[in-house]
Amino acid sequence: MKQSIFRRNVSVFPIVAFALMIAPGVGQAQSRADCSEAPPPGVGVSVGGSSPYFDLSRGVVQGDDRGSVIVHGGPQLSARADLPVSGAWRARVEGAAANWRVTRQTYEGVQLTADETVGHVKARQIAAMIGRQGGRSPVCGYVLAGGGIYSFDYKGARVRSPGVALAFGLEVPAGDHGAVQADMRLDIIDSRARYPIASTTVLGASLSVGWSHKF
Repeated sequence: MKQSIFRRNVSVFPIVAFALMIAPGVGQAQSRADCSEAPPPGVGVSVGGSSPYFDLSRGVVQGDDRGSVIVHGGPQLSARADLPVSGAWRARVEGAAANWRVTRQTYEGVQLTADETVGHVKARQIAAMIGRQGGRSPVCGYVLAGGGIYSFDYKGARVRSPGVALAFGLEVPAGDHGAVQADMRLDIIDSRARYPIASTTVLGASLSVGWSHKF
């Protein structure tokens, strides 16, 4: 089930990207240099959802020996700064916060008898990435790669670990100093199976749409 939730969130990104590209008049309000040129610096925010794939340690949820414990996705809020590097190269520093719902499912045979929420994992991250953009103006796509520090807190038990971050995005100008951005993020975090996380690696996927002010 966790794999299907994770894959479903990843597969939604092409739909978001397509909707953004066909939005009427979005890129007409602002002239934009070719996508092969350095973008102007900008700061912005984005909202969306994130979905994790990992297991909590045995016993971290009271009564988990009677059923399955599943970590579901949840809302995510991000703040970011985009910086030009050279030509089509661009960089980003991004901080994000998400809450992932934890449920305990109890079965009798194959029959689900209870599905209850037993708290939330508070996920926090800050990452720095660099990459290139391309495409045809006014719609520019970009691919970024880098790393960051990730923090997970469940009922006071906290893990802080490094990880790898990958971002795929689209940017369309809107207004004289603005841009709409749609992003998919993939994160691979080395959790080292430290309590309250049983998995050695935490996988995360997020989809977000946001606004960036260009200077």
